[in-house]
Amino acid sequence: MRKKNSSKLIIPPWSDFDPFLLSHILSFLPLHDQLFVTPYVSRAWLTATLDTLFHNSILDLVLIDELGDEIQRLRFTHLLRLAINRYHGWVSIYLPRKYMLSYFAMVYIAERTPMISSVIMPCDVALHACLVHTSLLYWKNLKVFKARLDSHKGLLLQELADSCKNIVELGVHGEITEKEVSSIIEGFPRLKILDISKSTLCHKALSLLLDGKLRSLRELDILHCSIVGDDGKDITHPTSQMLSMKFNREIQEKASQLKSVKFTHCLGIYFSKVCWCGASTN
Repeated sequence: MRKKNSSKLIIPPWSDFDPFLLSHILSFLPLHDQLFVTPYVSRAWLTATLDTLFHNSILDLVLIDELGDEIQRLRFTHLLRLAINRYHGWVSIYLPRKYMLSYFAMVYIAERTPMISSVIMPCDVALHACLVHTSLLYWKNLKVFKARLDSHKGLLLQELADSCKNIVELGVHGEITEKEVSSIIEGFPRLKILDISKSTLCHKALSLLLDGKLRSLRELDILHCSIVGDDGKDITHPTSQMLSMKFNREIQEKASQLKSVKFTHCLGIYFSKVCWCGASTN
């Protein structure tokens, strides 16, 4: 008689499952399940859940905007604390648009993420300066900072320049005057990329930016900006044709001296394209 094979297929426990594959599988689950189900299966699943929610050394707090009630937000912040305390190599943080973190939450995060090099805040929501003021004391390694500044702009730019000496990419949005541009020029000599798109920009401030004082600058973005004159009116409007033409000549003359800057703008039909070694977008 034929002897039966008594060997059985051994299935390893889920706790021994490859962490990378497990995290990838969990990423397909609804956010609710990632918050309330998978972290409770085992320690391995908790770790995989944290890797799913906060991966590639990025603290993406924008996820909190997707949560519909306070219980979900509390659970998210609990997992956030676990992730921050387990790993110390965070390099980027994206702050939420709708949900405002408390002052103490920001300080808690900043204290435990000193290696952060990139802080990205929504460009269409005004930043509360107090939320960032203390954080900058810990984030001294910042190289990228983007936010909308509608109040205390000069003070915040000064604090950013004093605390973070290595800024190479800056995104500031809001009402930009000569004062703010002067602060940028004086405070960030290593700046390579400046994004002030979707802002209200004083025409003298733009002229100052094109003076070539930011010697390391390689990209300047003023896309969808309103350029206003001394009277506060938009000089790119068709009714300001004569002023627009005069401003156009000034911009062309200054921009032609910036041989290596990519200049992105949409200044309207009364502004000729400015062409040099960089680029101009109309």
